[in-house]
Amino acid sequence: MWYNGYVEILHAGGQTMSYLSGIDRNQNTLITTSLDDLIDENNPVRVVDAFINAINLRQMGFKEYEGNNRGQRPYKRSELLKLHMYGYLNGIRSSRKLEIESKRNLEVMWLINSISPDHGTISLFMKENKDAFRKILKEFTLILKGWGMIDGKLIALDGTKLRAQNSNHNCITESKLNKKLEYVEEQIDNYINQLENNDKCEDASISLNAKEIREKINTYTEMKEEYEKQKNELTEKGLEQISLIDEDSRRMKNNGKLEVCYNVQSVVDGKNCFVIDCEVVNDINDLNQLSQMALKAKKLLNKRKMIVVADTGYYNAEEIKKCVDKKLILLIKKSRLNNQTGKNEFRKDKFKYIEDQDIYLCPENQILSFSEYTTKNKVKYKRYKCKSCDQCLKRNHCTT
Repeated sequence: MWYNGYVEILHAGGQTMSYLSGIDRNQNTLITTSLDDLIDENNPVRVVDAFINAINLRQMGFKEYEGNNRGQRPYKRSELLKLHMYGYLNGIRSSRKLEIESKRNLEVMWLINSISPDHGTISLFMKENKDAFRKILKEFTLILKGWGMIDGKLIALDGTKLRAQNSNHNCITESKLNKKLEYVEEQIDNYINQLENNDKCEDASISLNAKEIREKINTYTEMKEEYEKQKNELTEKGLEQISLIDEDSRRMKNNGKLEVCYNVQSVVDGKNCFVIDCEVVNDINDLNQLSQMALKAKKLLNKRKMIVVADTGYYNAEEIKKCVDKKLILLIKKSRLNNQTGKNEFRKDKFKYIEDQDIYLCPENQILSFSEYTTKNKVKYKRYKCKSCDQCLKRNHCTT
């Protein structure tokens, strides 16, 4: 065996085996190189370093501190920003993980001159400078555009659901509250009946049980008051749901099941697939996000004409009109107007509208008259109903 070199020779069963071997960890070495020599010239951290050094952070809105104030000396804001930018580019969002990287990662040590801020300092910096950090990301996008890496001719929109720090039990809807109120009222009635039956008896053991029953009634009464308070809050604020923890999150479909999530909208440039912009919303679907995201990207890149690609989830006539009015070219697959039975001959687009009579004719030539106004996803609709539905032979093909 030769530990000072690279080859370790082992004899096993009369055969010679050769393996690549490293340097013995106990061997003394003399390192005569700098951190800069260890970072490749084409390493992306050099771009981050040059970019941050060229920016006036105070003009961008970053909260800076004077170096001669009393107390502990502060870290340079530019170095903390470089640390966050590195984490952003490498998928490291936790302040504790960034703290660890600052002590072991050669790229990070080079980038921030080997400082070791604790996770509290790293977290507080981002908390104080959220808006300024967003400006920095937009500035970086414009630099990529100036280098020709983003052209803005073709952009793609899409949304993804990220789970919030909340459970379905802590998400309140009106239907949930109605069920809870119904259950609580039943329990109160049951305990009141038990209490009335006990009052008719003179048994001492039963009278002791009456105290427990009254406590139960008080507990359920308090629960009822809390549920009614939450229901009134829903009505007053015009909300469909409330999250008790992580209040901005909403219950929405994610991978085929209902979870409490955020809806993250992203805009990607078609040339090199760089993310131009992103936004976190709590809308349960993408129907109302098309114009907001597309027009923000158009304004940021200062493009007169732009092709926008999006999936069926963005197909909304009102949103499409806003984009077309601003000279955007849209490529969106039209949603299929399926009915609940899945029968293609009775899809909504198979119903014919008679404008002068304000009625619809179904594929069986039955009349659907106007019934009422309704609202869905903050859009007002007119609802039409068929009076001959019960007698129709194709009812089971049309609706459930």
